[in-house]
Amino acid sequence: MKKNKALILILLIVVLGLSLYLINRDLYHYEYTFPFSRVFTPEENVKRKYLVTEPIPLKKGIYELNFSGLSEGVGSGCYILNAADETIFSADIPMGEISKPYTLDLPSNTSIRIGISYDPEGGMLEVRWIKLECDTVLYSQSILRHAVFSLLTCMVFLYLGFRLLKTDFAEKVKARTGIDLPSCEKVFLFLLCLTLLASWPFFDGSRFTEGDDFYFHVSRIEGMAQSLKAGYFPPRILLGWMGNYGVGSGFYYPDLFMFIPVLLVLIGITTANALRVFLIFCTFFSLLTIYLAAKNLGKGSQICGVIAAALYAFAAYRLICLYYRNAVGEVQAFIFYPLIVWGLIEILRGNVQKWKIFALGFWGLLMSHMISLAISGVLCAICLLFFIPRIIHNKGIFTALVKATVTTILLGAFFLLPMAEQALRNELAINIVMNKPIEIMGYNLTKFYSILLPFDPWEFNDATMIHPYPGYALLFVPLLRLYLFITKKKDERMKTADYILLSGILILIVSTDLFPWILFKSFLAKIQFSWRFLGPASVLLCIAGGLYSDMILAAIKQKKLLAAALISAAVISGMPILFHTFNTKMYPLERLVLSNKIVSGAEYLPPDFDFFFIESNKNNIIYDESQVSLSGSRRQKLGFVFSFEKESSTEPLDYSIPLIYYYGYQAKLTDENGNIAPIPVTKDEIGLVRVNDNGLKTGSIRIAYEKTTVQRISEGISLCTLFVLLFFACKDKKTININKK
Repeated sequence: MKKNKALILILLIVVLGLSLYLINRDLYHYEYTFPFSRVFTPEENVKRKYLVTEPIPLKKGIYELNFSGLSEGVGSGCYILNAADETIFSADIPMGEISKPYTLDLPSNTSIRIGISYDPEGGMLEVRWIKLECDTVLYSQSILRHAVFSLLTCMVFLYLGFRLLKTDFAEKVKARTGIDLPSCEKVFLFLLCLTLLASWPFFDGSRFTEGDDFYFHVSRIEGMAQSLKAGYFPPRILLGWMGNYGVGSGFYYPDLFMFIPVLLVLIGITTANALRVFLIFCTFFSLLTIYLAAKNLGKGSQICGVIAAALYAFAAYRLICLYYRNAVGEVQAFIFYPLIVWGLIEILRGNVQKWKIFALGFWGLLMSHMISLAISGVLCAICLLFFIPRIIHNKGIFTALVKATVTTILLGAFFLLPMAEQALRNELAINIVMNKPIEIMGYNLTKFYSILLPFDPWEFNDATMIHPYPGYALLFVPLLRLYLFITKKKDERMKTADYILLSGILILIVSTDLFPWILFKSFLAKIQFSWRFLGPASVLLCIAGGLYSDMILAAIKQKKLLAAALISAAVISGMPILFHTFNTKMYPLERLVLSNKIVSGAEYLPPDFDFFFIESNKNNIIYDESQVSLSGSRRQKLGFVFSFEKESSTEPLDYSIPLIYYYGYQAKLTDENGNIAPIPVTKDEIGLVRVNDNGLKTGSIRIAYEKTTVQRISEGISLCTLFVLLFFACKDKKTININKK
């Protein structure tokens, strides 16, 4: 026995060492790829130099510079500027396919910008991507990235060591926590396999899925990363997006869980890869929550959880949100829908101590997607109307619901209160969109027949509408109930399953034009599309499917074979979307150019703001040049500083600063004697920050964004609520342990 343990230990150490070597062998490798994807033509471009990258901080070393593209002639070239805007490298681009690498020798640390010098006489020039590589430099991002991966690897091997070398490890865990470790491991591996099967298009590292909302969310990730680097936490107004004018998407779009891909970006992973890793995580945790919900609602049956998870993994609408839409907020919502269903049913059953599950589900939606939160809130309110007598009779149910509601609001105060403050003090396009009446109902509604579709390629134009659908696997769930009715099977869980199935079918109808949406146009305007109800409908049908499947399998000898058949049917039902995504909905990384997607996030801009103004104005302050001259103007994170001087005029003058206005900007005016005084910040006609010099002939003005009082108070409320919840959780755990002893 000791010999076997010694051999296992040696094998683990060897494999761990090899794994750590493979992970860290490129520690000194630096690689930066800029997917430019631009075509210069004599008809559209004049002869001049075009800077194409943002500043790239580089360490001293010898780098290899590669271009991918095609040139019809000669005369064009590439060049590099250092931090002082001095040209430190230039080279001609030869005719034909660009493949020759260039050597860049940096004698000291600096920031560089890469540009293209274009000559129309050389004809068309296409540049697909620009890449910098070096194998002799050590960057902090590389150290951090490799440290994270090494730590995760060590944790995996440490767990394996405990499981293989300590034979009583599982028994000790069960004795202390009640957790059946081998069973949990099997479930984990099963959910992991489902996740990999449902996510395999993401594993093509050379391409990306350009869904409807893709550029908005990758821009959010980039912006949050830049804002965190600049010291803003939480990052409500995002830098690195739309020319650093600052986009306040964080006021209206919850960003909490987006810190996961942002942290991946901060340790050196590309934005596209960080997003795809995050979406894979979302799939796994969605399957985990529905497994737990179905298992517990099924009286602890793993079959319930397993079947429900398989149906959920390949539910058509979830895959549509994941691949066709890249609707990251709704993808996150699929994690929390099952918790709401589970928590609400437990509360209505009288298990009022489960209110925390219900609260966690709603808080998760609040931190993920506001529209999904609104839909869930309305559905739960309607459901509770049918249980008013039970709520009146059992005051514990009412108390549990109040606790869940108050906890959700207090924990989410750091987001809700600043959003309300901004909505009241600053008119944005999203405020108008949310309150705009719907004139054309057809665009927002999906046809009833669409829920019966086996597949739709998600292509649409003026003549063709998109057709979201739940998928045949979920439509077959009522047939399971019909089989149980015919065979007269009885089960104590039948009533719960029937309620869940009926609710799912009704919500399916609500998602289509069969429901009288004409009476609820205002609510439809806020949720935008009726087919968003397919999300909660899918959850209910998956849970019902898990419950009915377990009832059917209970009386069958070949349980595993039939369970495998049901799981296989669920997997097959989702394959059309996965294959279609892989074959026609994925694009080469060269197409991923964020600078061309400047319109992303227009809803979070002032109504009259012209986002193309950014490209033409850049960092220029708008002022009356005939009366005043400016000097030293420069951008400082979410702020600006400049000095002004007038020859004779003492008339107060306005200055429009290249920053999008949000409530919270503050300005200070320094006169020629060094006296500093605060001055008002207002919004100009197109939505930029505007300040006034108070009639001074000379002075300087500094503008910066600061947290408002409401923001600070709201953060304190959420933090205190979290501490209180942790305190009571620890107290309850201590009480349970004492009672056990």
